[in-house]
Amino acid sequence: MYSGNGELTPVIIYSKRTINEIRDCIIENYGQIKYELPFINAVSVEIPKEKIEKLSAYKMIGSISEDAIVSKAPIFARTRKVQTKCGNYPDDMERIYGSVERGKGVGVAVIDTGVSPHYDLVKPYNRIVAFKDLLADKELPYDDDGHGTHVAGIIAGNGYTSCKYTGTAPCASVIAIKALDESGNGTESDILAALQWIVNNGPIYNIRVINLSLGIKVEPSYDDDPLIKGANAAVRHGYSVVTAAGNNGPGKCTINSPGTSPLVITVGAADLTHCEENGEIKVAGFSSRGPTLAGDSKPDLVAPGVDICSLDGKNPKGYAVQSGTSMAAPVVSGVAACLYATRPNLTPAQVKQILVQEALPIEKEDRFAQGRGLLNYKMFLNL
Repeated sequence: MYSGNGELTPVIIYSKRTINEIRDCIIENYGQIKYELPFINAVSVEIPKEKIEKLSAYKMIGSISEDAIVSKAPIFARTRKVQTKCGNYPDDMERIYGSVERGKGVGVAVIDTGVSPHYDLVKPYNRIVAFKDLLADKELPYDDDGHGTHVAGIIAGNGYTSCKYTGTAPCASVIAIKALDESGNGTESDILAALQWIVNNGPIYNIRVINLSLGIKVEPSYDDDPLIKGANAAVRHGYSVVTAAGNNGPGKCTINSPGTSPLVITVGAADLTHCEENGEIKVAGFSSRGPTLAGDSKPDLVAPGVDICSLDGKNPKGYAVQSGTSMAAPVVSGVAACLYATRPNLTPAQVKQILVQEALPIEKEDRFAQGRGLLNYKMFLNL
């Protein structure tokens, strides 16, 4: 095993065939493997910077990519106090628990900062059915940032505490994989390891949807982008991957990876805060725009992403308001879960087609801002 003192660089190494052919060579000559990622025929490892060129010449090595930093994608957050007792308890309970068949039986994987056991996820019964901590290997669910809990609530919160704030799939199961730290940052290999865990364990929890409210700036070398490779592989394994477009707007060509992948469902943020006053819906100014560097039209659609009230990761009975495409993506993830609950034989491509085709065009917004339009949420209420 390599025991030198040179500066180590985190990289992702792709095999031309399988990782078995490169594993021993890497361990013996370069360093300890951090993650094995057979679903994309790759490993992540830290190797001496000066040895990267030599390793790349090895005949079984396909390519080597930098293991870059990935971050969550919110704009701001603030807490909001809500009434914890329902004003009309029987009617409210009937409204909430009578409608929570939406998403029932479907698992949604949330790769994020973790998830806290908020009442809206664990009462009247626990719907956090699995938790995997890639950073500290803790067994019990936790969220030291709060972003992942907010995202999970937008997907699967049932309104137990407020009788008001519910997710789009309030009966879905949550599978939380902690791959981002207390600051909302992680590495590409952490995200890939989370995807590998889902590929390995997805059938156990009936995971059908993966939510990625995170991203990284796209580099010109599209084909070598690790997140895109991972997201594409997950889709090919039968999972709908829903990802935030990014908060780099309003300029064009600002979509984050892996949202630039043509296989994933890329979601921008719509601003509905003035809709009740004047009926006006806009794409949020911060929402990233297309096209991609490859010329593809992105985002695919937009969903509400401004002043979204969901679960407070620091208070098991509290709520917080956040804005960003991080909040828009889980709105769509929940609806995708509803589609799978009612039509389990759908493929990821079919789910994407339904969501995009039913989207409602927004006047005065171009296609590179809104994609095909605003998520047609009302149509899915009865799923």
